[in-house]
Amino acid sequence: MQDRKAPFDSAVSKWTIFLLVLAFVTLWAVRGGLERAGRMQTANTSASVFARTAPGSPANAVIRLDQVVGAYLKGTLLERESDTAYHLPIGSGSPVVAILTPETSVVMGRPQDIAAGAIVQLAGTLDKDRVLRAKQVVILTGYIRLSGSAR
Repeated sequence: MQDRKAPFDSAVSKWTIFLLVLAFVTLWAVRGGLERAGRMQTANTSASVFARTAPGSPANAVIRLDQVVGAYLKGTLLERESDTAYHLPIGSGSPVVAILTPETSVVMGRPQDIAAGAIVQLAGTLDKDRVLRAKQVVILTGYIRLSGSAR
């Protein structure tokens, strides 16, 4: 009689199971990454909306940093043209003052990237003095471009 091996004893079966598990784990990881990427959108806050934001309310703003002194940030609110293009508003623009706290997290980039000239997205809460207490900073300098024309 012929000696038959159990189906899971062969090397081909073991490799097949390994590759199927690997494919499943890879698909799961890619799906999670795509979900997170879909949720990450640049802010679309115009100067008028930012000006009407009530103290104590959450606020998001994409700004070009004009001054960075320790945890104190001052910049110009940018207006969105598309996901990857922003422009300076007509006139002097809306100044935004923000403060980084110990709880502030830098999502993309490094804390060293927070410097004058950088383009960042800030998310936090507006206090009674209209200062944005940043909970999250996203460095957008390499991601978006600053268009020279204002609409």
